[in-house]
Amino acid sequence: MVNFAILPCNTKRYLVSMRQRFFKKAINHLLFLFICIALTSYKTNGPIVLSDEPMPFKPGEYYIAGVTDERVDKNTIAQIVIHEQANKPLIQATDLQGGAAVAIGRFIEHNLSKDQSLRPVIIKLKEFKLTEANMSNGSVDGHIRLFLSFGLQKDYGVEHLVDYHGGLHYTRYGNNTTSIEPHVRSILKNSLVYFNDWMKANVDFNRKLAKNVQISFTNYTEQPEGDTIYYSAHRPLTWDDFQSKFTPRGNVEAEVMPSIGYNYQAEIIKGTINVHLAMKAYVPKSACWANYSGRDDYALNHEQRHFDIVKIITEQFKQKVLAEKLTPDTFEAFINMQ
Repeated sequence: MVNFAILPCNTKRYLVSMRQRFFKKAINHLLFLFICIALTSYKTNGPIVLSDEPMPFKPGEYYIAGVTDERVDKNTIAQIVIHEQANKPLIQATDLQGGAAVAIGRFIEHNLSKDQSLRPVIIKLKEFKLTEANMSNGSVDGHIRLFLSFGLQKDYGVEHLVDYHGGLHYTRYGNNTTSIEPHVRSILKNSLVYFNDWMKANVDFNRKLAKNVQISFTNYTEQPEGDTIYYSAHRPLTWDDFQSKFTPRGNVEAEVMPSIGYNYQAEIIKGTINVHLAMKAYVPKSACWANYSGRDDYALNHEQRHFDIVKIITEQFKQKVLAEKLTPDTFEAFINMQ
């Protein structure tokens, strides 16, 4: 025998209402889950976008003229941990938006003042790595390594100044990938602060940062006098100075072998290279020879004139150096060529 039960109308309406509420709640839950998955996918799949943050200093001696990528490995900089719905950790590669060098250059352009009347500095990106590992407690352990080389832009290339090697460690939780960018930005800021401090400490004393050259001359002297006679109007040659034991070839009554040279000293004071040259017009006694039979005043005067000519050449050398507009990059080459 089968028993039938007839439900009241208000009970039927209640069941229908409950069923409608259930399906509506289920649909809302699925919609919420879909939005969460979409947002998580956007955060993890997209590049790291550096936020603007003005630097806490204004360069007084330089500006950043460019950033070049000189990494051996030019692939994406970051290997980050993401968690699937089942909380299974995965490693995903990502990069700075536009690439590492472009992103760094854009960040500097937006946040560091640029006075092009100052020294142009080039940043060479040597290494930039961000690696993460999933920990047993569900947290994510992150490490960032940054290696930048700063150099002064010259007509002939880039002259190296100083390197920055930086490291940073952080911990984050779950899929909160938004916390990665502030750490990347932090180490980049640290590198710029480091270089700015280095410039301030070195600008007055570092040869590579010198702006001007100042040349001064003196005549070298030596006391007591040894084998070498350094030119002086108060110290002419005498026959006693002719001490060479080697007789020259040919029909020669007397011979001297004068030369020129200089002692070099340089000191950098407030960005100016102060160069001091102690000029030498000299002749060694051991390089002076005379036949005993021809030692008269006329012959001695003749040999003195050879010595005088060398002194005149040193004066011409001084005039040529002082007339030239020398720069820190060219002054040594010019002096040596003269």
